Order: sequence, then structure tokens, then C-alpha cells
Amino acid sequence: MTVGSLLVVALDAGWWSIFGDSRQLGAATLIAIAAVVFGVIVQRFWPRSMQPVLFGWLAALGFVAVLAYAGVASAGVVLWLFIAMSVLLGILALVFN
Repeated sequence: MTVGSLLVVALDAGWWSIFGDSRQLGAATLIAIAAVVFGVIVQRFWPRSMQPVLFGWLAALGFVAVLAYAGVASAGVVLWLFIAMSVLLGILALVFN
């Protein structure tokens, strides 16, 4: 076996295999859409004096975290995506504020 084939086997057996499987990728997309819709619903119903955007974001993140804790592999990808987006938004807030 060459080094390239070992690398392909290692990547295919791990976290990157979700991106090769269209069913897992579709499930991750549906979970992300459902989490965003759930967050918007919480944001709309939350009182304006109690930071509704923060609690809408936390509700969406909590929704995905519960699914990841329950063992849904696609939810883990969405959870990492949400964490990466929050870090990027934090950096943008520091740079442009």
C-alpha cells in the first residue's frame, strides 16, 4: 500500500465520510434548517427586553446538541458548523466594532 491509499482509507473511515455520503449530507442539511427555524421561532416569541437573538441562537444550538447527544452523526457535523460560525461572527464583531 502506498501512503496515498492509506490516507484515503483513513479519511474515508472517519469524519470526512459524511461528506461522501449524500444521505448523511442531506440529513445534516435538514437538521441545520430545522435548527435555524426553531431558533427564529424562539427569537420571535422571546420578550424584546431579554435579548431574543441570543436565546434564539442558544435554542438552535441546544436543538442540534441534543440530536448530537442522541447519537445522530449528521448533527455532530452541524454542531461543529454552528460553533465555527459563532467563532467567525465573534471575530467579525471584534474587527468591525
